Amino acid sequence: MKAILVEDEINAQKALLKMLQLIAPEIQVLAIFDTIKDASLFLSKNTVDFIFLDIQLKDGNGFKLLQTITNRDFSLIFTTAFNDFAIKAFKFNAIDYLLKPIDPTELEEAIERAKKIKKSNQIVPVEKSFSEQKIVLKTTDRNHIIPVSSIIRLEADGAYTLFVTESQKILVSKNIKYYEDLLCEYDFVRCHQSHLVAKSHIKVLKTHSLLLTDGSEIPISHRKRKLFNSF
Repeated sequence: MKAILVEDEINAQKALLKMLQLIAPEIQVLAIFDTIKDASLFLSKNTVDFIFLDIQLKDGNGFKLLQTITNRDFSLIFTTAFNDFAIKAFKFNAIDYLLKPIDPTELEEAIERAKKIKKSNQIVPVEKSFSEQKIVLKTTDRNHIIPVSSIIRLEADGAYTLFVTESQKILVSKNIKYYEDLLCEYDFVRCHQSHLVAKSHIKVLKTHSLLLTDGSEIPISHRKRKLFNSF
């Protein structure tokens, strides 16, 4: 199997190359590029099975590279220091979104997942639908990759935010305003200073609160009440 690395940090290039040699020696790294321009030129003339792509590159954002590619017959794995772009990354059908410093186990799992998809001959769409969108939530012990559609609500806890999903609760060290901006296009609404809810998980609209699908009851501030009049 053939691959390219698109990464502009020398140390990150060396670390990823070394991990691939140890974890997946069957993957042949054909080239390493530190610019979108050079990677795009190479991909216009060559095909690969894997692209390991950083977000911030010397000449722009890594997503610009994906927009230049017409043949999507490859597995895309993001390797980046930024977790802000996870939703956008999964729109491009990324196999995984690995945060630096890259965990060798997570890299190995991503490669194995890509191999299974390749073996099953699944068609790779250019972009995923909303129901398939995912977000990366980084905690002190691990990175959680969860479907956006599974998020029921978010609750502010000072500088932290508690995510309540259909199967778990995850506390992350970013404030709720950050996630309000990130999730607004997916029909999440700030119903209260301390609460952000997914409209798809609202079960009953009450006078001063919302009953959600997980049984929780969330307050609505007076000035936010009008946002739910059409619910």
